[in-house]
Amino acid sequence: MKRVLFLLVTLLFVTFSFAQTDNIPVSAKTQKICFQRVIQTEGTNTEVFNRIAGEWLRSAYKNPQAVVFANDGSTISGKHLIQLTCGEEAKAHCPRVNYKFTVEVREGRVRYTITDFTLDTSKTTKGLYPIERWLNTEDPEFDSQWTDYLNQIASWAEDWGANLEAKLQPEKTVEEEEW
Repeated sequence: MKRVLFLLVTLLFVTFSFAQTDNIPVSAKTQKICFQRVIQTEGTNTEVFNRIAGEWLRSAYKNPQAVVFANDGSTISGKHLIQLTCGEEAKAHCPRVNYKFTVEVREGRVRYTITDFTLDTSKTTKGLYPIERWLNTEDPEFDSQWTDYLNQIASWAEDWGANLEAKLQPEKTVEEEEW
């Protein structure tokens, strides 16, 4: 009876783990994790670009000059990292994931792309490896915590996009009524 119960619990856990990685978009072209979205905007390209380059970058990153590596007036590209959490352990033992982003401005729309996620193992092995490995539950080294890490990244990417979208909305000016 205990074996059957253990088998059922294990089966449910594995099924639950598989279901949770469905929110991770993988590009069919590059086979990499890629969060991408197009946002409709109001205003000229210059106005929208200035809102991104000015307001959003300063609110999203402590040091935007260190994050952005390309800015041509219609496209901003940058790289940064995410510090993941892993339960009760100290942050120093939790993984850090590097990523690259691109924000492109076209007439009436902005497209952002977040991709090239790599695990930063510089503390231990002086290297980087793609986190797409975490999607493979058949990997002999698969760790159930990888699913949690992927979900943290998906949640972070959703918040990142929502923050950008909020900054793209033009400020509403309130006209004071004269008496």
